[in-house]
Amino acid sequence: MVSDCLHLVWQRCLAALQTPLDAPQLVFTAALLALYAAAAIPWGQATGFLPRRWRPSPPGSLLRQALALLWMPSLGEELLFRVAPLPRPGEGMAPSTALGWAALALVAFVAYHPLAGRLWYPAGRALFDDLRFLGLCAGLGLVCTLAYWGSGSLLAPLMLHWLVVLVWLDPLGG
Repeated sequence: MVSDCLHLVWQRCLAALQTPLDAPQLVFTAALLALYAAAAIPWGQATGFLPRRWRPSPPGSLLRQALALLWMPSLGEELLFRVAPLPRPGEGMAPSTALGWAALALVAFVAYHPLAGRLWYPAGRALFDDLRFLGLCAGLGLVCTLAYWGSGSLLAPLMLHWLVVLVWLDPLGG
């Protein structure tokens, strides 16, 4: 049973890594990013979570941060919370079961952050316990799930997650 689950997760990861994005999937991913930004930025600013000014770092610093964020949280969290638990498009899972897995993965994604703040990233504890952050996190998890299901590729949710976190941390000073 465990070996079957590990084999399934391995197969999902390989397939998601090998699936390229075509032009319509890129447009869909960009639309999801725009929708998330259109909701998250005004809400974050209205609640005082996001500042109203942009302060980008110098290019060298921004590039170092962008490369670091590509691995974690982006790649690591997308493999763990999207690719591993969610059925790929065409995998044959009943829609209600797939939605159940998506809901469970979303709850795990949001809950992971306060847990990380307590267990291995104490510097982030106050942030990861902030309900405004967790709300934005849930929205990001939802759009990453839609991007993954819309493409079957790891690249779509990876790009979304990476860009959102990079913009939040650097020009928005998160």
